[in-house]
Amino acid sequence: MPESLREKVRQPFGEVLRGEQLESARKKAARPVITVGDQCAYDMIKSGRPPDMLIFDFKIKRVEIPEDMKKALALHAKNAFVVLSGPGKISEELVEAVKRMLTEGKGAVFVAGEDDLSALLVMAHAAQGTLIYGQPGSGAVLVPLGGKEIQKKAQGFLGRMERA
Repeated sequence: MPESLREKVRQPFGEVLRGEQLESARKKAARPVITVGDQCAYDMIKSGRPPDMLIFDFKIKRVEIPEDMKKALALHAKNAFVVLSGPGKISEELVEAVKRMLTEGKGAVFVAGEDDLSALLVMAHAAQGTLIYGQPGSGAVLVPLGGKEIQKKAQGFLGRMERA
């Protein structure tokens, strides 16, 4: 991720919600619901409405999550794709795993490294549903998927990333 894009990518791609607003929006979200990030997935699992697909890395703000959270996520991530992708990077294996998960319409991707940028892949490639990802210090972002505008915006960011 070039420095010039970092601040732009940090801007939310949808509405930032928390508390009751977030819970209400999650109940109405178009399926499949896809989460990126451990906290979002964990919160949905604990609410009794687990995501249909999840991408996680066993970290929140680059700090390893507690064992109880790991166990909850692991129960909903059987047969997860396990990929390597470092901070500020999107590996080819992450791209392939996300595309495969979206094609199958279910599943999980465990990222050994950092999961944050995988939200761009979901927005760029998902044909339908809702993406929920964390916005540190603010809440969660809900992004309706499959619209040409959001796909084009995500693909634009992906296209400007440097190739390794």
